[in-house]
Amino acid sequence: ASWFQDAARLGIYVHCARLREVDTSSLLATALHAGKRCYVPVVQDNDSNMKLLHLDELSALSPVPPFGIMEPSPNYADGSPREDVLQADAGLDVLLMPGLGFDAEGRRLGRGGGYYDKMLLRLKEMAAVQGHQTPLLVGLAYEAQLLPEVPTASHDEGVDIVVTAKHVYRCTDRGKRVTW
Repeated sequence: ASWFQDAARLGIYVHCARLREVDTSSLLATALHAGKRCYVPVVQDNDSNMKLLHLDELSALSPVPPFGIMEPSPNYADGSPREDVLQADAGLDVLLMPGLGFDAEGRRLGRGGGYYDKMLLRLKEMAAVQGHQTPLLVGLAYEAQLLPEVPTASHDEGVDIVVTAKHVYRCTDRGKRVTW
């Protein structure tokens, strides 16, 4: 897909089989091999705070309790701190997100922690300050996760596109303009 090929800066979750998320390991490996700057989620606390830290190589990932989600260490191999996307000089082009369910309008049902909603708000603020576009929001899902309607609250952030193995659902005007 051109949106993936054209993205230089990519936020991508590292899937957790235990949570039954769509496997992103080949996408992440492909992106790193292609020289894309990849940022992966690192949970900070129980108050819905997470960082998106730069991942330079897959070997930097290790499982973190309680679910065994793979996260990078806070520092690169040379000991310097990993770049946090919110402190970078440029934003993300694309952010790939998991979810428990999605609908055709792009509404996303997460796990209820609000981690992605809070991160998306910060990414929007960063884009406004730096004068660049917010990332294209892409939900990765199994076909069975597509629901007639996902209930949302005012703070819930949706996605532009939902991608399954069989279909691409273009949910927003922005999603409809993306070339495939």
